Amino acid sequence: MTRYRCNSCGNLTRFDVTATRTEKAFHHYTVGGELEVEDTETLAETIEAVVCHWCNSDAGVEELPAGA
Repeated sequence: MTRYRCNSCGNLTRFDVTATRTEKAFHHYTVGGELEVEDTETLAETIEAVVCHWCNSDAGVEELPAGA
């Protein structure tokens, strides 16, 4: 899981992330027609934008190194 930091305000916890995902999922319908989605697998993901939820900055947001 990717962590972010906003260098504009110091936020480490709240970000609005826009992503595009390609997923594979098993759709299980009951006899009554209700859908239950099981075994979802993400095949591809592209992060389009990351914006700080507190100060609305996108220019100051950076990815933190793993384990940081």
